[in-house]
Amino acid sequence: MPSYNSAAFIREAIDSITAQTFPHFELLVCDDGSTDDTIGIVEELAEKDERIRLIRNQHGGVSRNCNVGLLEARFPWIARLDADDIAMPDRLETQIRAAERHPEVVCWGGAARLVSRQGRRLRGTQLGPVDAGEFEEIRRTGKVIYILGPTVMFRSDLALELGGYDPRFDGAEDIELLSRLADRGQVRTLPKVLTHYRIHGQSVTAHRSARQRVLFSFIEARNKARLDGGDLELDHYLANQAARPAIVRLRETIAGLGSQYYRNTSIHFAERRLLRAMATASVAMALQPVTTSQRFGGRVTRGIVRRVAEAVGVGRRAMEMSPEAGDRPIP
Repeated sequence: MPSYNSAAFIREAIDSITAQTFPHFELLVCDDGSTDDTIGIVEELAEKDERIRLIRNQHGGVSRNCNVGLLEARFPWIARLDADDIAMPDRLETQIRAAERHPEVVCWGGAARLVSRQGRRLRGTQLGPVDAGEFEEIRRTGKVIYILGPTVMFRSDLALELGGYDPRFDGAEDIELLSRLADRGQVRTLPKVLTHYRIHGQSVTAHRSARQRVLFSFIEARNKARLDGGDLELDHYLANQAARPAIVRLRETIAGLGSQYYRNTSIHFAERRLLRAMATASVAMALQPVTTSQRFGGRVTRGIVRRVAEAVGVGRRAMEMSPEAGDRPIP
């Protein structure tokens, strides 16, 4: 559990781990030089549960912070959970049992329920291949494999063998390591909610969208180069990107900013900051009118479908409990 000034949420995050149905774990809280009450909270909880270990690091970024945890870990699997997220009670047990059934899989993920800063439930989400066929298809095309960060569990021996997280990829370090792990074995996600994934104004991904786009595009370019029997270095790729015509770079910058403002709009809506949401939505529409309209339209459609499904479910349960229903089977 990497942490940095996480006092507002880390107690709930830690409690969700100590309450796991699978008890055979250690919780390494890797703190990146917090200046708030994070350290005190972790120390208080560690006194009550010896499975919690606090590792204090100097502020040096998420990759270096997590790499210390990799070196300190004593168990064969590493499960990640950010200090503002919440693990479902059976998260570890679900993934460990899946790992026992499928030793060919080196990294597991799952679904998540997005929640607001206050814990209000939002929509569900899932990324990543759910079976061997889907994994192989993604690998065949060279596309990037994405898994929701707070659902990831991977083999510690392979991560150490590969050098752990690469600090050059901070902001996309988990996806880059995942890409290298996929060279050694299968990556799969379980179609089950494993965590509550908190989105709020301080989420790292909300401020690094443009940088992430560049890093993700490099990972895909490297994948495709390796499929052709070659390889690609980050510095060389960035130099080539910078040498492209100015109009091309401008288009990508606008696309990156549009994505960032769209993501910020989602966060503001979740936090019920409606004026800010309207402002960032307007900017997103101005930067990417077609893409943003499609995204908003898709979200509205999914929301309507979800609410209809929920209403149908309520209606079915009401029929089942109705005295008039008797013993009639419900279709």
